[in-house]
Amino acid sequence: MKNYDLEKRRLVLSAVAIGIVVIYIIRLFALQIASDDYRKSADSNAFLKKIEFPSRGIITDRKGKLLVYNQPAYDIMVVTNEMAGHLDTLEFCKALHITRQDFNKRMLDIKDRNKNPGYSRFTQQLFLSQLSDKDFSAFQEKLYRFPGFYVQKRSVRQYQRPIGAHVLGDVAEVSQSDVEEDDYYQPGDYIGKMGVEREYEKDLRGKKGVQILLRDAHGQIKGRYQNGKYDQKPRPGRDIQLGLDADLQALGERLMEGKLGAVVAIEPKTGQILAMVSSPTFDPRAMIGKLRGKHQHEMTLDPAKPLLNRAIMGQYSGIYF
Repeated sequence: MKNYDLEKRRLVLSAVAIGIVVIYIIRLFALQIASDDYRKSADSNAFLKKIEFPSRGIITDRKGKLLVYNQPAYDIMVVTNEMAGHLDTLEFCKALHITRQDFNKRMLDIKDRNKNPGYSRFTQQLFLSQLSDKDFSAFQEKLYRFPGFYVQKRSVRQYQRPIGAHVLGDVAEVSQSDVEEDDYYQPGDYIGKMGVEREYEKDLRGKKGVQILLRDAHGQIKGRYQNGKYDQKPRPGRDIQLGLDADLQALGERLMEGKLGAVVAIEPKTGQILAMVSSPTFDPRAMIGKLRGKHQHEMTLDPAKPLLNRAIMGQYSGIYF
């Protein structure tokens, strides 16, 4: 009887062991063969996710006249894992017209997780933004000498006429709070900061695309992962047509030159704003490119406060007709 019980226990234990082995085999098969997600996760260092930025929606006036459009610009991106020990820093700095101190500071900021929480040495990080066509052309010729650095094409805002700065608003690099509030944004992205650009940000910005590229052990790009099966194309932002009349806006700004105050013209039948003038104003083109910070600082210190939108923030006795 004892021998029978012992044999029965052995059979039960054997069955359990076989069952566990079968479960492990099935699970391993699902993870390593059937599940592409596991492969992508396990080999994440072999992938380079290249973001493709959408074109931002253009802005026109009530008659279809162009007010705000896009022009090409180029960002310099870096994958720090690929540059270690291989970069001629002096030559690199000369190519971009920056100092060694600028280079060191930018690299420290990139690796500082307080300033750049999404930092990974295996993914592209923004090193320098908004290179002009001229600067980009000169740098591109030497790009092959700088392992770990890539060029990412994007666009910056441009203004057809130097009018409507307060109404149209501007686009600038995201703050840390912008990144925390909306996971669409990553450090180095751009967002509408004022006016129409801010109010219609989610319509104007579009949707990012992504290319998943394969890299070898040396970090060299070998092509698209699974022939682009998992790539996503960018979706352009929506164009916006305003009720604003560009010619009337320009006239109002000319009439208000040298004065402090505001003019707002409204279409009574529809309630559309035909002109919204705040004086003094500024050229919206001063708020794009590398000199944006300098111009903004100067206007902040200006006692006339050109950045203040008096049309919506000031209180005046009105003249109605």
